[in-house]
Amino acid sequence: MISKSSSPFTALLERGTLRRMAGARSFERGDDYFASGQVEAIAEEEGTITAKVQGTRPYRVRLWIENEELDYSCTCPVGVDGEFGKHCVAVGLKWFQAGQPKVQGKRKAPAKVTMDDVRAYLSGQDKNALVEMLVERAMEDDGLRRRLFMKAAKKVSKGLDLDTYRRAIDEAVEPDGFVNYRNAYDYTHGIEEAIDSVEELLKGGHFAEVIELAEYALRAVEEAIGSVDDSDGYMGDILGQLQAISKKSARRISPSGISQSCLTKGPCNKQWLIVSRCCLPWAFY
Repeated sequence: MISKSSSPFTALLERGTLRRMAGARSFERGDDYFASGQVEAIAEEEGTITAKVQGTRPYRVRLWIENEELDYSCTCPVGVDGEFGKHCVAVGLKWFQAGQPKVQGKRKAPAKVTMDDVRAYLSGQDKNALVEMLVERAMEDDGLRRRLFMKAAKKVSKGLDLDTYRRAIDEAVEPDGFVNYRNAYDYTHGIEEAIDSVEELLKGGHFAEVIELAEYALRAVEEAIGSVDDSDGYMGDILGQLQAISKKSARRISPSGISQSCLTKGPCNKQWLIVSRCCLPWAFY
């Protein structure tokens, strides 16, 4: 149970303090995490606040006081690098809310605007205005722009445009110099978004094309892996994801329907590279 009135954190976990420690961008993202209910199992015990924050994966956050100042730890890549990031902000905001005294006779404040409210608002807007808003945002967001290009590539009159998918994969995978530990999550998240768009092609029955694109992405990731601090294994996870996608495709078509090869971990090339037609039975295990 959290008792704010008797806690030494009272003066240290106000919104202004959290914003100063995290910076405006991380504070806003942490506020979003808090508002969407992604902070769980928060507790204060023996001078330490602990909680779990649901991000791409669960992260553990600890807050405590050292020399009259707020100290912290988080198991996410940014936290491991020593930064006070969005997960710490979310836990601080959750603690602050949980410790607010309940005043009799006053109604509970209404919940913040949710994504359901946003969806309802957007549903009532002019389609052209929404298109312009999305295009404008895509010009500033590389990941969003790649996803939109790949979605559009499924609708062209000449059929599925694989070149657009290849370019999107190249843009996502190409490292801008060495990718250090702190930046590895954001870098690999961009690759995962491109792979997710490739996997969506399975719904349209493009099994051979998915195998071809997975092969292309696998080669690109293997070439880039030496330029990434992959201490958390994100690149390895991506290689495994590509293998799984290709196997899923291979099971949906006969070996004779595969144009070149299937992806699997086998004896023919590099650890993760493409296995030739002679090894196709591996894909059906």
